[in-house]
Amino acid sequence: MKKGKSITMLSILGVLIVLVAVLCFVPFEIPGVSNGQPRTWRGIANTIDQGIDLKGGYYVVLEATAKDEDSTADVNNAVTILRDRLDKKGYTEATITTQDTATANPKIRVEIPEVDNANEILQIIGSTGELKFTNEGGVRTYLTGDDVVSAKVSMNNDGKYVVALNFTADGATKFANATEELTGQTMYIYLGDEIISAPSVSSKIVGSSAVIESFDTYDQADAIASVIDSGRLPLEFSVSEAQLISASLGQDALKNSLIAGAIGLAIIFIIMIAFYGGLGFIACIALVIYTLLLIMLLAFIPGVQLTLPGIAGILLSIGMAIDANVIIFERIREEYASGKTFAASVQAGFHRAVFTVIDANVTTLIAAAVLWIITPGSIKGFAITLFIGVLLSMLTAIFVTRWLIRLFRPLVPKEKEEKFFGLKRGAEVNE
Repeated sequence: MKKGKSITMLSILGVLIVLVAVLCFVPFEIPGVSNGQPRTWRGIANTIDQGIDLKGGYYVVLEATAKDEDSTADVNNAVTILRDRLDKKGYTEATITTQDTATANPKIRVEIPEVDNANEILQIIGSTGELKFTNEGGVRTYLTGDDVVSAKVSMNNDGKYVVALNFTADGATKFANATEELTGQTMYIYLGDEIISAPSVSSKIVGSSAVIESFDTYDQADAIASVIDSGRLPLEFSVSEAQLISASLGQDALKNSLIAGAIGLAIIFIIMIAFYGGLGFIACIALVIYTLLLIMLLAFIPGVQLTLPGIAGILLSIGMAIDANVIIFERIREEYASGKTFAASVQAGFHRAVFTVIDANVTTLIAAAVLWIITPGSIKGFAITLFIGVLLSMLTAIFVTRWLIRLFRPLVPKEKEEKFFGLKRGAEVNE
């Protein structure tokens, strides 16, 4: 390659790197307006979907007691019911995953970003939704959720929020019989193990509807209505984990992680240049290209969510990228020390190193793929970013680094080639 062509291509590459870096990290206003508002470019990095440990939110892990050996169908039905409950409350960004489905106590993990009222979420998720109308002590059950057609929030004559129930035809008959039997007594209405209302019955009530009272706010009544309306969960669940993560805590964690990553990259750049000279500088450029490409892939690939473990996966993949370059450079040094020309050393070094790099990376890719498939929650975030990062690092180390060496070589005079690229002849060759 001629020197002029190398300069032109490196100049274009430099401009592209700066342009992509600006598009990734720098927010700015776009000239013109859209719907009466100025258009703002947020930066590609800011469009990456973030997990609740960074964005803030609430997560709950429900542990089930299986009714039989194979509870897969029941767990899947429970996931569907929980999704319906959350969608009705507007939590459409919630993620629901299953854990330990092959065991006697399968689990369901629910993650909801940007939650303010944890108690309301726990009511929606943690309740089994088993509605019962009983007498005192729960000795006799008169009606269940199966007798209810719908449950909606309404307001009574006193301006209080209530949950209005509509019964099936059979449910209306059961309710009339129950109120007749409990006249002068108290009817207890349970949702799961919690008494949500205990009205006094003054006379027999005939009709296809009833109301549950004693709610102070609309959200309380709506949470109960959503649980009743979605139906009873097919398994008994208990809350094994629950945690509210503030958005400020998540953003602090993200900021500190990015600072640590930037410091780590700076140290890596210094060490690579100190040890490998021009080759190390080329590796730094390749690493910058790799980082920008990784950010764009994380932003554009559907379903990728950035979490703290995911950031750990990215940092590990960066380490793998550096490791691949070190292996390649050491092979080039060995070939050059044996007496070959620089061009022949580069060709032989890449040829010898590529199989080692592929072998090491494929092993990691298989491990990441297995984790991606079989693990839930935050481990999955680690596996996804690790898989994408390692695959990209392998490609950049093998192809981008070699291409950059070809671009830089015409710019270095023959007599300075050895010093610039940090190479040295072996003792036997010098003799």
